[in-house]
Amino acid sequence: MTCIVVRISGALRKLANGKTEIELPVPGNISDCISMLEEQFPGMREGVCDEAGEIRGIINIYLNGDDVRSLQSLATPLKAGDELDIIPAFAAG
Repeated sequence: MTCIVVRISGALRKLANGKTEIELPVPGNISDCISMLEEQFPGMREGVCDEAGEIRGIINIYLNGDDVRSLQSLATPLKAGDELDIIPAFAAG
């Protein structure tokens, strides 16, 4: 496999034209992946990242099940076969 799989959940699906799973050529890192998603789905970067360019507090990103905040955040390198989940945090009232 020469790509990665990105799964989009929740409200972010609207930005991805309703797609739940997207295959991308292997980007260098998660930041590059978000740039590739932004090219295909304008508004995705703003939905995932804050004004400072960091992952929004209400967004969780998991690489093969590991929270990227516990890795190298947006600088976390990616390789073929990786699975990236982008999930908005849920709040209960």
